[in-house]
Amino acid sequence: MVQLYPELPFIGLSTGQTKFYIKKNRTMAKGLKYMVLIIVGVGLIILSNLLFGPRIISKTKPGDEYYFSSLLSNNFRYATTLLFFSSGIVVGYFWRLSPWLTGLCLIAIFPLTSVVEGTIYKGSHNLIPFEFIIHFLFALPAVIGVYVGKFILNKKTRLENK
Repeated sequence: MVQLYPELPFIGLSTGQTKFYIKKNRTMAKGLKYMVLIIVGVGLIILSNLLFGPRIISKTKPGDEYYFSSLLSNNFRYATTLLFFSSGIVVGYFWRLSPWLTGLCLIAIFPLTSVVEGTIYKGSHNLIPFEFIIHFLFALPAVIGVYVGKFILNKKTRLENK
């Protein structure tokens, strides 16, 4: 079928094709939102360091085993938990994404760091499954925040519809 307007690719398509095209773009948009959440998660850790100062407990130096993973996990504190919770509320209210996937995307830097360090330094991170469980626990504030954001949105829409 000939496209009437090349800048609008769905013009000139049948109804079924148009629905598929719009659905495909929505799926791509959701995927991009999840990619943005991974970057936001890293930004929240950096923001926590800037606002509350770096908290380096271990004596590791750059180039040592566990340097990046210990740096990340040592700087995940109560204030960072509140940042992740509040970002979860914002995501749940405005973007309406999956709570569990949102939480996992926000803390994705933790398991990625463990896998990269485990690949570079053989013998380190030999308890990866247990580390992933701990990282999953780091995601719980964001997951709860998304549920709270969705709850607020549902209450607001119910009050508007009455």
